[in-house]
Amino acid sequence: MKRNGFTLIELVVVIVVLGILAVTGAPRFLNLQSDARNSALKGLKGAVKAGLEVGYGKMTMAGLESVPYIINKGQGEHADAVRVIPIKGCEGNAKHLCIFRYGYPEANFYTITTLVDGINKNYQQDKDWGITKVTAEDNVIIITDTSNLDYTSEPPKLVNNNCYLRYTDATLNSHTYRVDIIPCQ
Repeated sequence: MKRNGFTLIELVVVIVVLGILAVTGAPRFLNLQSDARNSALKGLKGAVKAGLEVGYGKMTMAGLESVPYIINKGQGEHADAVRVIPIKGCEGNAKHLCIFRYGYPEANFYTITTLVDGINKNYQQDKDWGITKVTAEDNVIIITDTSNLDYTSEPPKLVNNNCYLRYTDATLNSHTYRVDIIPCQ
């Protein structure tokens, strides 16, 4: 006897198996956006660290890697910290202030954005990443996707309290910086 189709029981079994596969596999596929953002943060962390190390190399070549506080221009209390900084955009005649501690940039907008391309300067929104200072700590800045920043205030506010890099500069207590990932959820 020749069959030309499936029985009702066979169809029900196939539908049940597909349902089980969908229930177990769907959460993995639904989390792809968060995984992609976390991967982008890891890439940004690598770019930030590479930029900081290039800057540190230039500061080392100039013999400035062990100086606790250097600025490219200043007056008053910071006049004795003014030095020639050998990084393009941080020269003495540069438009903006660059600050370094022990060869690494201080947690300020301009110095970080000078060393790392792809991060917005001065609250602009033309690049993928933005910086804000949302903590009370002076030596910490936040680097995140521009969609995670509310630019209606200055400095911009974080929209979500996750999905960003936290940069802590070198201080008197620690002669190196930290870049921590606060993962997306």
